[in-house]
Amino acid sequence: MRYFRIFSLVFTALLIVLPGAAQSKRSEKIPLPRVGTIKDYPATGLMVGCGNSYYYFERRARTSGANYVFISNADGTIAWMNLDGQDVSLKPVEIPKPANIPFRARYRWKNISITVLVEDFKPPDAPAADGDAMFRMKIILRRGRARKTIRGVGSADC
Repeated sequence: MRYFRIFSLVFTALLIVLPGAAQSKRSEKIPLPRVGTIKDYPATGLMVGCGNSYYYFERRARTSGANYVFISNADGTIAWMNLDGQDVSLKPVEIPKPANIPFRARYRWKNISITVLVEDFKPPDAPAADGDAMFRMKIILRRGRARKTIRGVGSADC
């Protein structure tokens, strides 16, 4: 009887402790990758041709220098980002028809879903006759319930 009571107490304690431990492991968030600027721009192969899109962090937008956060070819089938310090090619999942602005494109890298939203943008200080196409973008990275949003601005060449 005494052993049964000890066994019952230990078993009850395990039933209380183990689900809580498992729950805390499940609820731990796996961090999303850090988004940086593309380090080796020439290696992406997007240096020649017309229609390539180049995007900078919105808070660090410049008109010179290769500090790109996202680049793609004209139809979006080839796209690159720097994630966790590595320049990576993104796998296209859903690509809009070319020349549709605004548009939404979806990519994958490992187990990360990446959505790119692009819309027209005209800087407040741009002249009225300025014909250059400028775009504002939002990159949304998702893994499970974790989400990170990066804002950028950019343009297309040619």
